[in-house]
Amino acid sequence: MRIVLLTSDQRRHRYAAWSLAQSLDLAGIVCEPKPTSAGAPAPELAGEEAEIVRRHFRERDEVESRLLGEPTFPSVERLEVPAGEINGDAVFRWVSERRPSLLVLYGTRIVKDPLLAAWPGRIVNLHLGLSPYYRGSGTNFWPLVRRQPECVGATIHLAVREVDAGPVLAQVRPAAQKSDRCHELGTRTLMRGLADLPGVLRLYAGGELEPVAQDLARGQVFRNRDFHADAVREMWEHFDTGMMAEYLDLVGQRRAAYPIVEVPAA
Repeated sequence: MRIVLLTSDQRRHRYAAWSLAQSLDLAGIVCEPKPTSAGAPAPELAGEEAEIVRRHFRERDEVESRLLGEPTFPSVERLEVPAGEINGDAVFRWVSERRPSLLVLYGTRIVKDPLLAAWPGRIVNLHLGLSPYYRGSGTNFWPLVRRQPECVGATIHLAVREVDAGPVLAQVRPAAQKSDRCHELGTRTLMRGLADLPGVLRLYAGGELEPVAQDLARGQVFRNRDFHADAVREMWEHFDTGMMAEYLDLVGQRRAAYPIVEVPAA
């Protein structure tokens, strides 16, 4: 089972590449950098609002450094492409030359043709969010703004043209503690998703895993433009007023209200 990973260049993406290379035949990595503005306050923000956004992303970097370390890309062939070129002909040719069994996506822009057309049912996305409840961008952030830590998780699904809407192979939630805040939950979600992904891929490639269609009426799609300082402030208030203790006291009941496709037992 030869895998080509399409990802980006930040710490969590390097960690994903390193992690998958430990247990999969990683035939190549396509790396599309994030825009230089990623994680920065919008130009129109100033003063307190801008500082709230900067603090949010600064805390993310600190937590990721503590939990993920400073990973480097594994020693496999890597194609670096300009931002916005993930669907270009050069990427298609490079990926095709490696003759992968499956493509794995994590942290790229939306993948379209010619890749989708050439690998139907063989492009698997690791989405940090529980689809269909939260799709698109910031999907482990918005559940916490809405006081729903039970909706933090990761979805392993087949890529289709609509954002995060493909049939689901498996989903995970992170182990949670009362002391957790946003970025602890988000980073442990990534680590759990990557730990389970190789086994899920093997089952799917072997015909032992049937994808489950999503009920898209149950959720909402979020975009980068939806993110704002007031939402960060509201999320912090939820943590400060006992959201995690409240959740963990009724964790089974809370999770049952948002069922997921569990990772198959080994």
